[in-house]
Amino acid sequence: MIISPLFQINENEVLVSVRDVAYIVNIETNEMHEAEGTLPAQFIALVEALNTFKFNDNNITWYHGINRMIYNIEESKFYLGNSEILAESFVNHVMAAGIVNYADKRTAELFVEAANNSDKFIVLDFVQTFEGKLNTVDLFKLDENVYATTFNKSTRVQRFNKVNTANTALELVAEKTALDATEFLAESLEGEAAERVVVLKKIDELVEMVHFLKDQRGLLADADRSIEEIKAADALIEGEIKKFEEEISSHRATL
Repeated sequence: MIISPLFQINENEVLVSVRDVAYIVNIETNEMHEAEGTLPAQFIALVEALNTFKFNDNNITWYHGINRMIYNIEESKFYLGNSEILAESFVNHVMAAGIVNYADKRTAELFVEAANNSDKFIVLDFVQTFEGKLNTVDLFKLDENVYATTFNKSTRVQRFNKVNTANTALELVAEKTALDATEFLAESLEGEAAERVVVLKKIDELVEMVHFLKDQRGLLADADRSIEEIKAADALIEGEIKKFEEEISSHRATL
């Protein structure tokens, strides 16, 4: 899950950040490019907050020494551990209580800024990061447009470019990281790569069925095995599990 501040530049363009690289995305044309020049101060602050605090669905959390401070987004409330901070100023409260010293006052203020702008942090569902072989590849899928940022940890060289096709992006990720981007690119792949998507989907369905059957078999574990119906049900489930596992192996052999 990749989270970023979303900063509106104009009617059609927004700023986002992925691994501290800022991009401008045109939501009308589904095109993007690296941001150049001076970035808005608030955007820079929110990117810093993203790197400083922990974000999840409903909380922003600041771990400071032995203390854990939380901003609950749904409630719009600050907490120190499990206790709500009722003071009007979060910063003044934690400093007066000796939880945060003057040197960390700016971080406390940054925490408040992140809280006040919690609605600007979004999950970027059009981005996925792949890491392997000392390379990092960020793939961006905007409708039929695919972009990639590659970064080599050894040479420290980073490149951003538009990829001609989803199939080319699939090959790029495999070459750079030895990972498979099929699932992320599924809707845009063509030819053999598209056929691979169908096979992977079938495997997922079969794996889910095996998990379900094993759960059902587990429910019979404490049943009286001397009862013929129980023995028959257990044998039936065991046979189905074996059949589906063989089918999974057969499908995987085609990949």
